[in-house]
Amino acid sequence: MNSDTMLAMKWEKFLIGFVDRTPPRSKELKQMLREGVSPQFRGQVWKMCIDLSIRDIRSMCGSEYYKSLLEKVINSTTISPIRHQVELDLLRTLPNNRHYECYDSFGIPRLKNILLAFSIHNPTVGYCQGLNRLAAVLLLFLDEEDSFWGLVSIIERLMPNRYYDHTLIAAHTDQRVLKEIIAEKLPNLSNHFAGLGFDVSLFTFNWFLAVFIDNIPVETYLRIWDSFLYEGSKILFRYTVAILKFCEDTILSKTDSADLHAYMRLLGDALTDISRISQIAFNDLNPFPMKTINVKRQFHLQKLKVELEELEKLREQFQNSYSSQHNPNNDSTSDIISDDESP
Repeated sequence: MNSDTMLAMKWEKFLIGFVDRTPPRSKELKQMLREGVSPQFRGQVWKMCIDLSIRDIRSMCGSEYYKSLLEKVINSTTISPIRHQVELDLLRTLPNNRHYECYDSFGIPRLKNILLAFSIHNPTVGYCQGLNRLAAVLLLFLDEEDSFWGLVSIIERLMPNRYYDHTLIAAHTDQRVLKEIIAEKLPNLSNHFAGLGFDVSLFTFNWFLAVFIDNIPVETYLRIWDSFLYEGSKILFRYTVAILKFCEDTILSKTDSADLHAYMRLLGDALTDISRISQIAFNDLNPFPMKTINVKRQFHLQKLKVELEELEKLREQFQNSYSSQHNPNNDSTSDIISDDESP
C-alpha cells in the first residue's frame, strides 16, 4: 500500500465521524493537516477549516448573505475603479490553469462574482491585487459561495488586520519580522544576504501576500494551504524559513548579488520535495512560538507607522513649498520690479 492510499484512508476514517458537523480544533487535526490532505478530500477539509475560522461571522450574516451581495453586484450599473481593476486581473490570475485561461473558462465568472461581492462586504479592503489568486485557488476545490467565505476567512481572520489595505502596512511589517527571524534561525544566511546587499523581501513579500502561489509548484503550495487555512499566518513564517533552510547551501554558494537574484527567481523549480520542507518547517525549526511573532509584529508595526508619519509630513512640506513657489498670487511677486518700473 503506497503512502497516498494510506493518507486517503486516514482522512476517510477521520471524516466519517464528522459527516453532519464540524470537528472541534484538536492536536490530532492540526497534525493531520501538517502531514497533508489527500486530494480527494481537500475540498471537504478546506471547507471544514474555513467553518472553524468564521462560523460566527457566517452565522451573523445569515444564509442569504452571499446571494444578497451578488444581487448588488448584478444590479450595479456603474463601472467603479474596483470593477475595472478586477476585470483587468481576471485573466492574469492563474493563466496556465484551464479554469482561468480565457473569459469563457469555467472559473472566470465565478471569480469575478467573488471578488466584487467581497469588495461590497469589506469596503475597507475593497480589492487588492493578490486577492484574485487567493479566491482562484479556493475555487479549485470549493463552490462559489464557500470560496467567498474562504476569502473572508483569509482576510479577516487568518491574516493580520490591514494586510490588504491600500498601505499594505501589515504585510510590510511581516517582512521586517521575517528578516529578524531569519537572523535568529539562519544566521549564516542572514549575514550572507547582508554581505551581498540582497533584500530577500523582494521575493518573500509576494510569498506572504499570495500565500505561496507565486512561482511555487502547485503541489507544494497546496500542501502549505492545508495547514495555513487552519493555523493562519504563522505558517507563512514557518514555510518561508524552511524553504530558505532547504536551499541554504545553494544560496550560500552564490557570491554575486545578480546570481542570487537569478537563482531566487527560479527557486520554485527546487521546491518539489514538500515532505522534507514540511519536516524542516514543523520539526527542525522548533520552537516557533506565535507569541514571539506577535511581539515582533507590534514592535515593527509601531516603528513603521512612525516612519510613514514622518514621510507624510515631508510630503506635505514639499507640496506646501512647491505650491508657495508656483502660486501666481503669492505675495512674493510684489517684490518683483517690472520693466516699466525699472529706474
